[in-house]
Amino acid sequence: MTINELSAMVQEKAHIYVTESGDEIEQFPEQVVDYVVEFAINESHFPLSFSDDKIATRLSRCVNTLAMMCVEVYSRMGAEGEKAHSENAISRTFDGTWISARLIDALPNYVEVI
Repeated sequence: MTINELSAMVQEKAHIYVTESGDEIEQFPEQVVDYVVEFAINESHFPLSFSDDKIATRLSRCVNTLAMMCVEVYSRMGAEGEKAHSENAISRTFDGTWISARLIDALPNYVEVI
């Protein structure tokens, strides 16, 4: 599996999640998916010996988590980087500034032995 194939899977799943919640979008934003996949790669601390294909294969095991991360980032548009947001008498409070800790904890985490 390649990173592009992983991104396509995540984008499709995120689109399904958003449309099931009632939002009508033609295609899920590619920039959000790219951000989340890059974030997941960095947060997983893959060993330098891992190829991109091996990283994509490992991350493909958590496509649902990556898709939920995308939906979370997408739903925060307009409140970028905030932990709380109020608008038109509606207040929202977030677990983290971009992606909540519960989703980050679901990513694989590799530690390289020296």
